[in-house]
Amino acid sequence: MKASLSAYVREHIPPPGHQRTYILSYFIATVGNGLFIPIYVLYCTQIVGISYGKTGLAITIGGLVGVPLTLFAGDLADRVGPRRIVLFGLAGQLLGLGSYVFIRGFWSLLAVVASMNIFAFSYFASVGALMRRIGGDDTVRFRSQVRTFANLGIAIGALGAGIGIQIGTGAAYRTLFLTVSAAYLVVIILTLRIPDYKPLPRPENPEQAKPTRWIVLRDKPFVAYALVAGGMAMSNFVLDLLIPVWVVVYTSAPRWAVSAVYIINTGMAIMLQMKLSRNIKSTRQGGSAMRRAGVTLALGYLVLATMRGQAAWSATTLLIAGVVLLTLAEIWLVSGRFALEFNLPPAHAQGQYDGLLTTVTTLSITAAPMVLVGFVLTLGVAGWVGLGVFFMALGLLSPAIAAWGERTRPKAAAAAETTGEPGGEEAVAAHAT
Repeated sequence: MKASLSAYVREHIPPPGHQRTYILSYFIATVGNGLFIPIYVLYCTQIVGISYGKTGLAITIGGLVGVPLTLFAGDLADRVGPRRIVLFGLAGQLLGLGSYVFIRGFWSLLAVVASMNIFAFSYFASVGALMRRIGGDDTVRFRSQVRTFANLGIAIGALGAGIGIQIGTGAAYRTLFLTVSAAYLVVIILTLRIPDYKPLPRPENPEQAKPTRWIVLRDKPFVAYALVAGGMAMSNFVLDLLIPVWVVVYTSAPRWAVSAVYIINTGMAIMLQMKLSRNIKSTRQGGSAMRRAGVTLALGYLVLATMRGQAAWSATTLLIAGVVLLTLAEIWLVSGRFALEFNLPPAHAQGQYDGLLTTVTTLSITAAPMVLVGFVLTLGVAGWVGLGVFFMALGLLSPAIAAWGERTRPKAAAAAETTGEPGGEEAVAAHAT
């Protein structure tokens, strides 16, 4: 048992150094996110008194404000160094999260959400480049370790949010917002301990007379991948948007089963993320993992669709089976994405590529509530089946896109260009300021 625990720790926690520092900072940030996500809509509607419609409108408009900036923020991370843009994004989120205590109505909510998302999207577009510099040759594995602790952090934060929701006073909610803001201050302090990596040089291309700045827009395989990955990102919201309503309104499963869904999902993700992603490293392996994810999502949705009309015990059993399948698909999907998102982009333009992917994914996420709730819940069983067919089709396209991307990578440039830290912690330390 002791040996098994020791092996688990070694697999999930890197040795002392910048990777461990980053994982700690990310874990604290996700605890804060776990506190924030369940409470901010409740605070706006139940404490401040903004209507559900206006709250949703403010969040949607505010979310779209930052989208056009992501490509530029990612490119800036490539040109000035990723840590600087990550810190810029974290600082803005710290101020934005704390500003929720000053919201008094629709317009102040819109101002807070819009301004905070400018910083948040800058962070999303640059953090992948920072992780690639920290992770070096083993970035895909490092990203899986980060994902494991992110799931744990969200779960811990959600427990704290539940306490605040149970108390239900304005003071309790405001205390949580300030706690999240304080957590981001700790994240910034830890991020300052990570080296200020310098921009990587752009490889010379003798066949190109004038270098093209926006190389991601000319990379057709990656653009195709971004569209597929962005579409499949909608599946992340099935657990939060669809399943609670489906269980409570359309099936005879008990309401407590909704809580069981999150426990199963989080527990499986924490225990299996590293195990199932261990052999997903190359571009082609990433494409195959995304194909498995698409097929498994379709099977999971089919199982959930059959809950309707079943007895309570049968519906609960089907719900558990469906959630197990969806969680396996989620792990394969993110592992496949990690492989493609760090293998396809050239190291010197990681931020630019992440910026495009963030743009496409954000647009997909913005449409998710309308597509999922409006389409699936309206059509019922047929909606679940249609959703499964959609994700399965995207998954089946992924291996071909991965192979296309692998064929079109410049072999000589890939061999010459490093991620900056091929030798591990010693090489990482060499870039410290």
